[in-house]
Amino acid sequence: MRKISVFMLALALAVPVFAQQLAVPAANSPKVGEMAPDFVVKPGGRGGAAVNLKDYQGKQNVLIEFFPGAFTPGCTQEFTDNGKEFEKYTALNVVILGISADLPGAQTQFKTTVGAKNDFVSDRDLSIATKYGSQNPTSPQPMKRFYFLIDQSGKIVWADTSNRLILTDQLLPLVTAALKK
Repeated sequence: MRKISVFMLALALAVPVFAQQLAVPAANSPKVGEMAPDFVVKPGGRGGAAVNLKDYQGKQNVLIEFFPGAFTPGCTQEFTDNGKEFEKYTALNVVILGISADLPGAQTQFKTTVGAKNDFVSDRDLSIATKYGSQNPTSPQPMKRFYFLIDQSGKIVWADTSNRLILTDQLLPLVTAALKK
């Protein structure tokens, strides 16, 4: 009985600490209303020329989707759905950047396999994820699932840092509403 009591006490003390650790990355994330942290994607990280996030300012809105990894069940469903609804995002002048720690070749294969039409960014060193608080270095999947919508001025107008999967049928209305504000 004494062992069970000690175990229950340890568990009761550990749960709040664990829950607090889960919230830390979101606390380090940029907030709605702030300017989005810029980043440079090197040519090998996108399959094309180098690009800065600032290159989109004044031209397009950017939806950044940090995701755990190519070919995982949730990510496969997420980007398959995005591919099917790509024209709706385009009509909103939204470009989608899927960011993961996968190698560029794996991302290219993933894009082809799931029929995604958006660009993917390889963040092997987690430098972009760190700027946005989505890094998860103690996990086998080093990136959490965070979303940031950046308007044409470079300001974050919507974000979800809950680390939950948001499929297109829910995501598209959220993006539309945020851009109308």
